Amino acid sequence: MSGNDPVATGVTVFLVVSLAPVVLLWLVLRVPTVVRRVVDAARADGRRRRPPLPAGPPLERLLADLRRLDRQRRGPPPPTRVRRVALLAAYDDVLLATCRAVGVDDPPLRPWVDRGGTAGALDPGRDLARLRTEAELEATGVRIDPPGPAVV
Repeated sequence: MSGNDPVATGVTVFLVVSLAPVVLLWLVLRVPTVVRRVVDAARADGRRRRPPLPAGPPLERLLADLRRLDRQRRGPPPPTRVRRVALLAAYDDVLLATCRAVGVDDPPLRPWVDRGGTAGALDPGRDLARLRTEAELEATGVRIDPPGPAVV
């Protein structure tokens, strides 16, 4: 007489009553994860969308480098031509990276850098392109030489 056993019925009722709240709580906590997985699986591409990774260094670091190189460029000239060309080439690279970071699409300096590399860093035409690129960058709200106390 398996249907009339009071001990088995009592143990079964006890287990259902004691475990039901734990199982229901576990399900409530897991439902958002399950729903998110179902929605991700139902997407057309089947991949999870992640936020885009930054293409380069943070803007704050680019601006700090740009301002440091600008101070060096405007200060006393380096003792050798090689150092002057290297300083201008580094400044141009950071200037173009900053333009890319803030969304300046086609800076005037880009063709000079692509065409000339470091060899033409001292060309007067490149100086003009550098100045125009700085103006476009400052038009976006980025200050290359912000006002403040003079650094000695």
